[in-house]
Amino acid sequence: MVTIKTLEQKNRPWVIAHRGYRGAYPENTISAFKAAIEVKADMIELDVCLTKDRVPVVIHDTTLERTTDGEGLVSGYTLSELKELDAGSWFSSEFKGESIPTLEETLDQTKGRITVNIEIKPESFESSEPTDAVEIQICRLVEKFGMVESVLISSFKHSFFSRIQSFYRKYKRSNPLRIAPIQGYFESDDAVIELCQREKAYSYHPNESFLTVSLIDELKACGFRVFPYTINDEERMTNLIQMGVHGIISDEPEKLRKVLKKF
Repeated sequence: MVTIKTLEQKNRPWVIAHRGYRGAYPENTISAFKAAIEVKADMIELDVCLTKDRVPVVIHDTTLERTTDGEGLVSGYTLSELKELDAGSWFSSEFKGESIPTLEETLDQTKGRITVNIEIKPESFESSEPTDAVEIQICRLVEKFGMVESVLISSFKHSFFSRIQSFYRKYKRSNPLRIAPIQGYFESDDAVIELCQREKAYSYHPNESFLTVSLIDELKACGFRVFPYTINDEERMTNLIQMGVHGIISDEPEKLRKVLKKF
């Protein structure tokens, strides 16, 4: 079983494949995830939202137009309806017939083979806290597959995190899932540290453009890991590695692995 703890023993930054091997395969598909495993990425990052019949599926956008031959909101379709859509041809005819995977299918394909960063889309947040809320379903699926030690949960919507902690307290689980706030805008170093401490974060996932050496050093000193997104340029990869990040989220995991060989 590949776990986050085993990755921690690697004396180098992690290769995190953004939406799978997105640079060469249709994003957030089983093909993209298998390809990331084949090129020896350390972790895959994927996005989850709910269908009309409340099944967690793996897709980035809230709408279907960009990455399928469908139209409208993902949440406006049942799983069976979504499964009829083509999620591969938009990228290349080679992938015609690729379907939108469920989170359950994805975990089944990745269990024991690679660690997984599940990003929960903010649009899936429900203030009413239903018992089948997306974050609760994710926790249950991770438990079902025995992947607590192999999964990292991230989101721009930080309100999900306290609910995940509550799930584990309710069921008296001793090993809650690792948490990672994402931020796409600049904040002071103190505000970032406060955020990570408040959310009991494992790692911090910032837009790479506002990372500084001082922030990375402060996060390290407080025990937090730093995984910036989304870096595909070799020069910038090199620069961030030199700055001391713990991993890089990239559409190009093969390219990143080549860069890492220089260190």
